[in-house]
Amino acid sequence: MLNINHILVSVISYLLGSIPFALLYVKLFLNKDMRTFGSKNTGALNTLRIVSHEKGKAWGIISFLIVFLLDASKGVLAVILANNLIPGNAVLLTTLATFFVILGHNYSIFLKFKGGRGAATFLGILLYLNWQVFLGWLGIVLFFMIIVEALMGRKFSGKLFKAAVSDQIIGRLIGEAVAVLWIYYFAPSLFFPTVFATILIIYAHKDRVLDQIEKIKNKKYLND
Repeated sequence: MLNINHILVSVISYLLGSIPFALLYVKLFLNKDMRTFGSKNTGALNTLRIVSHEKGKAWGIISFLIVFLLDASKGVLAVILANNLIPGNAVLLTTLATFFVILGHNYSIFLKFKGGRGAATFLGILLYLNWQVFLGWLGIVLFFMIIVEALMGRKFSGKLFKAAVSDQIIGRLIGEAVAVLWIYYFAPSLFFPTVFATILIIYAHKDRVLDQIEKIKNKKYLND
C-alpha cells in the first residue's frame, strides 16, 4: 500500500528527472536553445548533433558524453535516495524512483512538460544496480538494432553497425522490449523498474518510429 514515503520518493525523483542538463549545457556552451535545433529533443543525442554541427565532431562526442553522464546520474541519485533515505520495500521504492525520474526527464515541469526520451537516465540506473545484467541488456538491444537494420536492406559492411546504432530506432525498441525478458530471468528484482521504464521510453520514441516507418514505405530510409 502506498504511503507518504512513496509519495515523497515519487516527487523527489520527478523533480530530479526534470532538471534539463542538456538544455543548460547547450545554452552555456553555445548560447543556443536546443529546442529549436535538430530533433528539438533535450537529450544527449540532440546535444551531439547540435554541438557537432557548431564545433565539430570531437566536441560533439565530448558534449554527448557529458550530458549522457549527467542524465544517467539523475537516475542513479533518485534510486540511491529512495533506497537509503526512505524505509520500505526496496523493489517498490526502486520502481517508483525509476518511473518518476524518467517521467521527469521526458516531461519536465521546467520545460512545460516536454523533455528527452529517458534512455540515458534508465541506462544509468541499470548500470548502477547490476552491471552484468546491464551488459546483457545492451547486447540484446545492439543485436536487434543490427539485425533489423540488415533486414531493412543495409548491406553487411562497416557502415551497417554505424547506421544501426545511430538510426535504427525500430530495432532498438524491439530489442529493449525483448530485453525485459532477460531482466525477468536474470534479475527479477529489476523486472518492474525495467518494465515501467521501457514503456516510458518506447512511448517517447513514437514519433521517431512513425518517421522511420514512413521513410521505409517511401524507400527513403537507406538513402539518409
